[in-house]
Amino acid sequence: MTSQLHFPKLHRLIHWLLAFSILFILLTIVLRSTWMEKTHIATILQSGLQSDNVVISQQQAITIAKSIRNEMFQWHYIVGYFVGVLVLFRMYYSKKVGVFMPNPFKKNSLHDRLQGLLYIAFYLFLASIVITGLVIHFLGHDFILYSQCKTFHKLSWWGIVGFMLIHIGGVMFANGRGNKDTITKMING
Repeated sequence: MTSQLHFPKLHRLIHWLLAFSILFILLTIVLRSTWMEKTHIATILQSGLQSDNVVISQQQAITIAKSIRNEMFQWHYIVGYFVGVLVLFRMYYSKKVGVFMPNPFKKNSLHDRLQGLLYIAFYLFLASIVITGLVIHFLGHDFILYSQCKTFHKLSWWGIVGFMLIHIGGVMFANGRGNKDTITKMING
């Protein structure tokens, strides 16, 4: 693959909006499974109310905890929709302007073929996250394949995390190997 001379503003905008949106969604996942985990919040609620001589059951505390947590998790859905729109826009943009990644099926260097495959995997993981997220959100617990959809949704996030680690590591490696402006190109063009 020939060195990319510059990245157009729209390309960089999509890249950074997608990056920050994914990081934000990951933050909501971490919050939901740690500090805002329902039994954790329920215990804090029960403890706080007990100091005021108010006693509520574990189930009541969990119901309140879920309502508190759901307020935060609404942002997971909102930004998830935004990611879906960005993925569709990125596909349209790539078709219109051209794909900014090496073709893994041409006789390129091993690095370029692996890089192309990694991007394909990334967009497949993103598409599966968006699709399963929409199914989970709109069809809910009554959907016959709900648990499988939820499992696939969660597993796909590990693919995104893996891509991010490889992507950031690869950019830093390339930047250190003589492509000193790799990061600058994605920020300034």
